[in-house]
Amino acid sequence: MRIVFITGISGSGKTTALKTLEDIGFYTVDNIPIDMIYDFISLTKKANIKDVALSLFFKEEETIQKFLEIINKLKDEIKDGKVFLVFIEASDEAIIRRYKETRRKHPLGDEIKSIENAIKKEKEIMKLLYDTSDIKIDTTQMNIHQLREKIRELFGDEKGTELTFQIYSFGFRYGIPQESDLVFDVRFIRNPNFDPHLKKFDGTHPEVQKFIFEDENARKYLEMIKEMIRFLADRFKKEGKFIATISVGCTGGRHRSVAFAEKIKEFIENEIKVKAILTHRDKEKESTI
Repeated sequence: MRIVFITGISGSGKTTALKTLEDIGFYTVDNIPIDMIYDFISLTKKANIKDVALSLFFKEEETIQKFLEIINKLKDEIKDGKVFLVFIEASDEAIIRRYKETRRKHPLGDEIKSIENAIKKEKEIMKLLYDTSDIKIDTTQMNIHQLREKIRELFGDEKGTELTFQIYSFGFRYGIPQESDLVFDVRFIRNPNFDPHLKKFDGTHPEVQKFIFEDENARKYLEMIKEMIRFLADRFKKEGKFIATISVGCTGGRHRSVAFAEKIKEFIENEIKVKAILTHRDKEKESTI
């Protein structure tokens, strides 16, 4: 049995995530009352329902404490790491933009008139859940299709109960992915963007990769990254960690970080022998550096 709890900041994509889980076969319930969770899970066990996803909304920290007691109890009862707490978030600017586009009212809108203050208050309330969540997804720079694909990759099969590496290539100019566990900076590696021929390609192109990894510094750094991943993978597995997020950044997120991320994914799948999900977050953005 897999139980996925979806929570996070209003306007970040919780409804989309829940609907996607329903599409891939989960029995879903939106905004279930906290007091009903344990009894509901007991009933789904009796009905032999194997995959359940529940969406949760919180207005006060006291309810969060009560929920954490329930989820810890479920994790003790359901072994093999099959209870997941997924926290979905986005930047204040992205959430404000989405509310303006949809003209919906924020759930705290009756108590707090300013949407900016409502978002700030909700993030304060939800901090403990963010800190204790198993999987964090930042949708600031995702569209609805990318979020759906992310959920499918994470929970589309039974491998969702094993260690999975999320790998991001990104540009520092656009910000570091919030959910990163490990961040590697490759801005010191020589830049193909200054080569007129290579500039038009991205880091997935063989010529760009050849240019980057002809540099001894790049090869040495890649080996260091591999050794760290090899060291941490066993420890992540032993502590029951489901998702480890590796982010690799260069200036614009188009050449060097992409090339390194491709190599890291290949290494994880071929040598660590676990699932790796690769996202080139900023590859298609226009770069001038």
